[in-house]
Amino acid sequence: MSKVSIVRCGSYDPGEVRRAVASAVAPLGGMRAFVRPGARVLLKPNLLIPAAPERAITTHPAVVEAVIGLVREAGGEPFIADSPGGPLHNRLGMAALFRHSGLSEVARRTGVRLRAEPDSIQVPTPGGQLLKRLDLLASWREADVVVSLPKLKTHNLTLISGALKNPFGLVPGLAKPGYHAKLADIDQFCDMLLDVVACVRPVLTIMDGVLAMEGDGPSTGGLPRALGLILASPDPTALDAVVCRVIGVDPGGLALFRAAERRGWWPVDIALEGVPLEEAAARNFRLPAARRAARPVRGKRWVSRFMTRALTPRPVPRRDRCTACGDCARMCPRDAIAVAGPAAVVDDERCIRCYCCHEICPEAAVGLRFSPLGRLLRLAGLM
Repeated sequence: MSKVSIVRCGSYDPGEVRRAVASAVAPLGGMRAFVRPGARVLLKPNLLIPAAPERAITTHPAVVEAVIGLVREAGGEPFIADSPGGPLHNRLGMAALFRHSGLSEVARRTGVRLRAEPDSIQVPTPGGQLLKRLDLLASWREADVVVSLPKLKTHNLTLISGALKNPFGLVPGLAKPGYHAKLADIDQFCDMLLDVVACVRPVLTIMDGVLAMEGDGPSTGGLPRALGLILASPDPTALDAVVCRVIGVDPGGLALFRAAERRGWWPVDIALEGVPLEEAAARNFRLPAARRAARPVRGKRWVSRFMTRALTPRPVPRRDRCTACGDCARMCPRDAIAVAGPAAVVDDERCIRCYCCHEICPEAAVGLRFSPLGRLLRLAGLM
């Protein structure tokens, strides 16, 4: 039986967040059930890009600060580490990320250490079903335990960006495109995500769903959506399953849960604590445009290519927004993007629909466009 706790939290007022986070962890045994005195605790928020907290792209600093307090009350020694995608993981990029996300101010108030070193290590993945070795931030090895602090967001590739995907942030930024390139098949990609979870072994996940993200997440293409929730569980699969129910999605239809089922993580019996699911459920939660881009079509290569092009949206840079910064080209795992003149250009034949460019663009300049057939099928309600 996997416990998942849901607690109401109507704002990011520090006092209200502290009470909500403590209430969410209490039915699970409290923080002392996960953190022993003297333990070094890696707090892993979602720090995708430098963005202000009100944009709902990153884990809110009030949630991070509340967890810092609980860890210290349990006698733990917390520090914060994460790696944004692409070229941002360097000392200058991380300084900007911490500043924009509000964590620099949290560090000033609490004295917690923000780890900005880009150093990485290769570690074996015991029991890994796809990967036998994995690139991780070197700071991960210094931790006795990991507490994962994801944001409740949509995601154009995996549909949700939550408990099961958040540990992928400990893979160094420039290594992430390599995993996308090698694992273009969505089922393989999700198997890799679960190998990361099995290696990182977060003992507890506390999710920021106070201000969530809907639409074309997980970055600048998504829209903030007030849900007023803090969720917590020691089981990331169960937590994501509850999140799916909150936003009106059947978890059984997602590649993440197919991967979890293959390794015996799903289905599981879930014991809900706190707010009943029917009260936490969001009405008319907007899902990503690419939510049907899941399992690749098997068969002849030309059939697979046609179906991929017809039924999945392609990234299209907008000339009115693109600043030709080149971040998308550096992030692309298949070198499918070039900066030509005033804007980026995507080679559709090389594009594998991983949407890294959409995710990393600081100007929200990479839109997602369906083919005429795809638009017709969507209008007919068939996608």
